[in-house]
Amino acid sequence: MELQDRIAQILDGRPRTPETAGGRPVALSLHEQLRLVLEILRFNLRQAYAAAKYGVSQPTVSRIYRRFMPLISQALSFEAPEIHAALAKGESLIVDGTDVPVRKHKPAIRTHYSGKKKRHCVSVQVITTLGGRALHVSEPVPGRIHDRNALSSTGVEKLLAGSPYLADLGYQGTGAMIPYKKGHRPGAGELIEHDKVFNKQLSKYRASVERGNSHLKNWKILSEIYRGVFHELPVVIRIVSRLEFFRDNVLGTRY
Repeated sequence: MELQDRIAQILDGRPRTPETAGGRPVALSLHEQLRLVLEILRFNLRQAYAAAKYGVSQPTVSRIYRRFMPLISQALSFEAPEIHAALAKGESLIVDGTDVPVRKHKPAIRTHYSGKKKRHCVSVQVITTLGGRALHVSEPVPGRIHDRNALSSTGVEKLLAGSPYLADLGYQGTGAMIPYKKGHRPGAGELIEHDKVFNKQLSKYRASVERGNSHLKNWKILSEIYRGVFHELPVVIRIVSRLEFFRDNVLGTRY
């Protein structure tokens, strides 16, 4: 496994401490520890269940998780696709927001409740190619923030400035190419045939971003209610995004 080899190189390059130089043997091998952490992210496993599955204690699972998350992030730090290259080529891109459900707790009672989704969540902006390959996943913003404002506050609007990109009606007032809506033409309430054809074609292209979002949400820790420490969620989203970029860049369709 390439990811395991990268992590092993990082660990080999670190100075040995009294804790790592000797003492009690580790409960799980490097492969088992990495697999445990990936399963927690992939299937949103409870740490108690993971502990029972691997025959270790829950505190051991917690220590492994907290140790390996920064290692995975470092190992995949250069996996993000070169979105600037796509922008330089004038490639048409698609942007859309997707939400990550969170628990109802004091920091999120008001700021993170989405009236549209009818739940507490954070929102991220995802940029994909017309082929459905994710190029960028933004930092999360509170769920109550509209996609139009999220595009600006996450820096995605500035990133895409001057480049062609497609979006839905939630991005009115941006530089995005969005569908026509009724009443957009003076004196004409209904859409004309040209508008209908345009909207239909745009809808086909926008299906690509839905595929990109679905690949990201295959990591259940982002599609089910996040149970971890709330302030660590941006880091979790960043690491899962890099894992998805890694899957696409190195493994292709294999998983």
